[in-house]
Amino acid sequence: MAKIFKLEIVTPTGSVYTGEIIHVRAPGVGGDFGVLADHAPLMAGLKPGRLHVDDPDESFDFVITGGFFEVHGNRAVILAESCLRKEDINLDRAKKARDRALQELAEAKTPEAQQEARTALEKAIAILKVGQE
Repeated sequence: MAKIFKLEIVTPTGSVYTGEIIHVRAPGVGGDFGVLADHAPLMAGLKPGRLHVDDPDESFDFVITGGFFEVHGNRAVILAESCLRKEDINLDRAKKARDRALQELAEAKTPEAQQEARTALEKAIAILKVGQE
């Protein structure tokens, strides 16, 4: 049997998931990465994208909109800006967010406004991608 370790996913509004898992794959800012039990200590930034979790009984996906990942002593903690289970994604809402971000990007007059719109667009696209698969 595969070794397990603890995972907790936390957002500003509270804990989204706590459990014992076999594997997690996360969208790192430098590329996707996976973690198994007995992983070396790690801290990594996360970008918007799919968070895939394998627990002893099932596999499931979340979408996160960025955050941080820490592993230490067979315990992983993900501090996410926001996190949704795949089955909780509202595609209509995500499409509206994407369209709104595209409009804001087209109308942005400052570099800061452009960056805010790009960030919103990246988040909406990540949610749509996970929700449509």
